[in-house]
Amino acid sequence: MQERRRIGVIVVPLDGSALAEEALPHAVLLARKLDVPLRLLRVVPEDATPEVGAEARAYVEDVAKRLAVAAHGEIRYGDPAGEIIDYVQEQPDPLIVMTTHGRGGVGRWISGSVADKVVRHAGVPVLLLRSGVTHAVPDTLRTLLVPLDGSALAEAALPYAVELAARTGATIQLARVVDVPAMLYQSWGQMPASADIINQLEQDLVQDAESYLSMVAEQLRSQGVVVKTQVQRGLPVAELLALEQEVQPDLVVMATHGRSGLSRLVLGSVAERLLREGTVPLLLVRPSEEPALSEA
Repeated sequence: MQERRRIGVIVVPLDGSALAEEALPHAVLLARKLDVPLRLLRVVPEDATPEVGAEARAYVEDVAKRLAVAAHGEIRYGDPAGEIIDYVQEQPDPLIVMTTHGRGGVGRWISGSVADKVVRHAGVPVLLLRSGVTHAVPDTLRTLLVPLDGSALAEAALPYAVELAARTGATIQLARVVDVPAMLYQSWGQMPASADIINQLEQDLVQDAESYLSMVAEQLRSQGVVVKTQVQRGLPVAELLALEQEVQPDLVVMATHGRSGLSRLVLGSVAERLLREGTVPLLLVRPSEEPALSEA
């Protein structure tokens, strides 16, 4: 992995609601720990009156003054999702932090919302928090849960996890879920008839998963971070939700592509269900086509 800063600025889209402001504590924590600028963005309708624009500007400036780190407010006019995307593409290595509810188009669940459009089209990492869920904001990050499925695309989340861990001292918890029936169907086209064969294949799959995570963990440890590994057997969503409860991570860091349920974007994927059913903030990374582990 390249030794360069991957997060250069934190951007928080705001719409004037308390729900949208729930993203601020995590944004402040990351800006402070990463020592990067914090930008607050308010988008108002293109046909807004001067008074509405002035009110919006006063709002973001007032919010900026209330924060524990230096922050700068920005106003844009137009479609919320489009303006957020245009704005972050002007920034150096941005990370967006936003809630999944609010006003101005963010009030619906992910499908069709501003959050969904931003995740799909911004091309930058997005930290999503479920509004209405109590997110305890620690004084630092202590554990980052990173689900992997063996694919290079899923590994795109790793450089961001490493940067966060290096800056905060957090432990990276790598997890891989072995969905044995699904993987056997992929390999054989059907379930083997013999129980002995099934048991042996299951052991082989688990061993392969453990070897893979060990290999990834060693590469990450060479960069000076603490890494643990965990292989689970079962359905990916159920096992990852259970692991959330067991590990109590501060963030889940994962790519929006991959195999074994991670192949689609947010809608209908493991990521969407973790966001809908879990309680941990979810940092989604949109991978490029280049394998993350081959960048070293």
